[in-house]
Amino acid sequence: MIKYADETDKAYGLAGMAISLIAWDAEEWLNAINLDAPADSAMEMTSEFYLTLAPRVGAKAVWEQASQRFKLTAAMTVANVACREMALRNHESLPDQADSELRSLLADEGADLCGYESDEVSRMYGQALTYCSRLFSHPGVCDLANRLASKIIENRRMDALDVFTLLAPLNRM
Repeated sequence: MIKYADETDKAYGLAGMAISLIAWDAEEWLNAINLDAPADSAMEMTSEFYLTLAPRVGAKAVWEQASQRFKLTAAMTVANVACREMALRNHESLPDQADSELRSLLADEGADLCGYESDEVSRMYGQALTYCSRLFSHPGVCDLANRLASKIIENRRMDALDVFTLLAPLNRM
């Protein structure tokens, strides 16, 4: 369920992730979207997104940065699946299998990257899922997801400026 079924499925997932960057006020981290790249690198993030603070800055600051990146990545992952299920497949919510797979994936990642307990990740997941469910239930958001997914397929690669220009109406919804 988390893996892409085909190119259209992937384009919708990437569209959902781009929409989530606007929703979480994190547009500055996207460099481009590349449909032909492997799934784990199709969202080309800026180099700053991957930089970690130097250890001399302090363990707390390094952990807080990792925690913020994890929360954003988790939200993008939920938005990827939510967009595919709700905008592409017209489901009202995530199927149980997708929900279960996402919970498991994010619990493992949260534990590995930040040392989160499963209840902490579950709370973050629940918040992201609730927000994404409301977001992709909106007909205007689904329309933008449809248009962005079509453009991604047509262009194969889109830089951040083109992506966010197309998604500019989100700021008025």
